[in-house]
Amino acid sequence: MAPLLNRMLTPRFQTVLASAWISKRVAAKYVQEYIKQIREQGKQPEAKREVIAFAPPIQVQVLDVGESASYEALDAINGGEDSLFHARIKQNLVFGVSDGVGGWNESGIDPSVFSRSLTAYSATAAERSFLLHDSDEADPKDIMRRAFASMRYDNIPAYGSATELVVSLSLASGKLRTAQLGDSTYVLLDQKQKARFVSTEQQHRFNMPFQLTIPPISEVPLKPRSEDAKESAQFFRPRPLDDDPKEALRIRKEIDADDFADLSSVGFDAPTDARENTHTMAHNEVVVAATDGLFDNVRVDEVEKLAERFMQAIGKIQNVKDVPALESKATATSDLFGGLAYSIAAQAVANYIQGDLRSPFAERAKLAGYSFTGGKPDDVTVMLAWIKDTSKPDQKISNLSAKL
Repeated sequence: MAPLLNRMLTPRFQTVLASAWISKRVAAKYVQEYIKQIREQGKQPEAKREVIAFAPPIQVQVLDVGESASYEALDAINGGEDSLFHARIKQNLVFGVSDGVGGWNESGIDPSVFSRSLTAYSATAAERSFLLHDSDEADPKDIMRRAFASMRYDNIPAYGSATELVVSLSLASGKLRTAQLGDSTYVLLDQKQKARFVSTEQQHRFNMPFQLTIPPISEVPLKPRSEDAKESAQFFRPRPLDDDPKEALRIRKEIDADDFADLSSVGFDAPTDARENTHTMAHNEVVVAATDGLFDNVRVDEVEKLAERFMQAIGKIQNVKDVPALESKATATSDLFGGLAYSIAAQAVANYIQGDLRSPFAERAKLAGYSFTGGKPDDVTVMLAWIKDTSKPDQKISNLSAKL
């Protein structure tokens, strides 16, 4: 019976999770140097000029998430005012992004402390989710709720606001559940790398997204934070569980009892305002989740074209039969998927430095009655999840005949 039971408990789905991020400050520094190099090249005779690749220093992490793959959770990143997390709970992969609201800088409050603390608390909330069975699904809205309530219970001095998108993928069923509060959004790409679902921003009005807030208890006597300070900003992680089970249960009940009525009564948003969605994912589909730094600057069709190029290359590697070892093939495909995450983030940086670009942000601004041209410089954080259905090992990436 044991071997049969083990087969029954093995997740049907696996995923490759690729994350890419770059802060606005790091990108600006790179762009300045890149422009300087271009100008220096222009002084050279045409015969001696070389092509200078646009390659901003974007951070990339790629993980194979499956039954046999080793896994280590991540609870925050150094992404300017952006942050991200991913964690596993039984047969669920939970991941998400958060974007600190920059307006707090003027009050001397560093928004990155709030966003990084929020993702750290979200990762822990995911790992502490109570699931009776291995195949039970994690609830992203409940994870957001418990994370924010725990921040309030711990009374940490992480003041400010942030948007958040929390995504849970059941590796047992392939069901994707999302909780979105604000303008961090996601796109689902089908097997042909065409968008089959595009989430929309959740805003009170133009450029004012829904957001979670912990207001300062008193006026903060600080000067506006510099961009350099955000790169080394500290953040807060949840307290360890109490060794006394009764005390741990008491604390959990008190956290669960938080209905955020004090915030709602003065017009602040709460996790209960998060928009929920559920999707059934299929083999070789891709989830693209990101802060607004991506979709303010990159159109969905641009993401589709990049995904088509890289996923076709991955499909060709999968079809090669003379690869010496399966591990080499797996490494090559994972590296390419990481390259897709990098390229999507790089496209955002390349777009937002163009002053005459009709960016998605500029188009939305026009609809709202504002005059705006070009891209919108911002921190950029992207998370991609490539879904693999292990019950269909012979299915490959679509459209392999197309040229790269």
